[in-house]
Amino acid sequence: MFQDFNQILQEHNLLKKDNHILLAVSGGVDSIVLFHLMQNIPETKRPKLSVAHVNHQLRPEADREEQFVKQLASRYRVPFYSFIWEKAAHPDSGIEEAARNIRYSFFEQLMKQNKMNVLMTAHHQDDQVETILMKLTRGSTLAQLMGIAFSQSFSEGELVRPLLGFSKQMLYDLAKEQQWEFIEDSTNFELGYMRNRFRNEIIPLLRNENQQFDQHVIQFASDLEDLLEVSKTSIETAFNKVVRKKQDSWQIDRLKFSNLSAATQRMVLKTLLDHLYKNEKDLYKSNYIELLQEWILNGEVNTQLDLQNDFIAMKGYESICFSKQGPETSSIDNEYFVLDAVGQWVQLSEYEKIGLFPFDSADRKEWNRDSLLMEEGKFQLPLTIRHRQAGDRMRYAGLKGSKKIKDIFIDEKVPVKQRNQAWLVEDSLGTILWLISYRKMNLFTTKETDKLIYVLKYKKDEY
Repeated sequence: MFQDFNQILQEHNLLKKDNHILLAVSGGVDSIVLFHLMQNIPETKRPKLSVAHVNHQLRPEADREEQFVKQLASRYRVPFYSFIWEKAAHPDSGIEEAARNIRYSFFEQLMKQNKMNVLMTAHHQDDQVETILMKLTRGSTLAQLMGIAFSQSFSEGELVRPLLGFSKQMLYDLAKEQQWEFIEDSTNFELGYMRNRFRNEIIPLLRNENQQFDQHVIQFASDLEDLLEVSKTSIETAFNKVVRKKQDSWQIDRLKFSNLSAATQRMVLKTLLDHLYKNEKDLYKSNYIELLQEWILNGEVNTQLDLQNDFIAMKGYESICFSKQGPETSSIDNEYFVLDAVGQWVQLSEYEKIGLFPFDSADRKEWNRDSLLMEEGKFQLPLTIRHRQAGDRMRYAGLKGSKKIKDIFIDEKVPVKQRNQAWLVEDSLGTILWLISYRKMNLFTTKETDKLIYVLKYKKDEY
């Protein structure tokens, strides 16, 4: 095993003298074997080593473990760092995840302070098998089913796990053969933890069915990694063909998406969800891919799906928009503004304003889409500028009777987000005079009149 271990380090360029490796040592057999294997490397080839230990204060023997690791490091003249996680700081639930976060935060802090470039942990083959089965049971992405990676970026260097190719039994056998002392973690046999149930009950049953069970799981993960690597290019090509990234959203072209095969559609959606949830604490739900596929192909236009972690998907006529839900998309804003005098502007937003002014018939520029001409007596001040509300109706030029604002938007194929952001103007009698940018009441005739004429101007700065 010594030779195999050294070969692994050489293949991954870990035997450089300028490396400074931080060994995570708990005192259990796994990390103790890792420590001694690193010490066994000839001094001329051995990188600089340091040891880190976290005393979680979760077991009666926690203090004894800390002293044991400290003495071991001292015996070999290896710098030793420890952190005590006081009981008062323990959470009421999620203790495993919290403990892991504490450990790696401590490791990262040490690496930055001491210019260490490699963190080495003692994860082994049994950990790999347990992890794959647990993720399969919980429901995970295909990429996650590849299990624990040999190496990954961490802090300002990398995290490596050189024992992944060795079973737990191999580590026990080597420790016994070399007479290396270690402390057995008593909580490893408590069935209150999911990993322990897999380790002590479920996996032993599967090994009884097939002695090669562990190797088959590892081979499955390896084959899956190869398959994902081979399919990556074709999936990325399809994804880039139908999906566009905007500043704060992702958009799928409906027509191009519908022309893909069903399997490719699902992989495109999976890739998109992976992007959306990349930095999220919680993974998206496993049924999202099939749910979104059915909705995109057969769901009604101008509908919305609320996804986990405040993401939303809005379906328009030509595209589907995915974004993080915020104040402007979560619901229709109830904000309103009052315009109660001629000759004034009212600021609607940072880049929008509206004002009421006497009409200059010589200025033909005022006859445009962003203005409304109104005769005296055909409206009543004050005017209220607001967003739509349920049941809103209006009359406009060319229409007999009135029409729901909602139906106007449907006829115009206006996306849901733009509907919620559109402004409408109503007078003091509650009559909707103008659905800005879409419909206007006919409040002005071109016939000669001695009545005063006003122009309501809407201005929007491009940004």
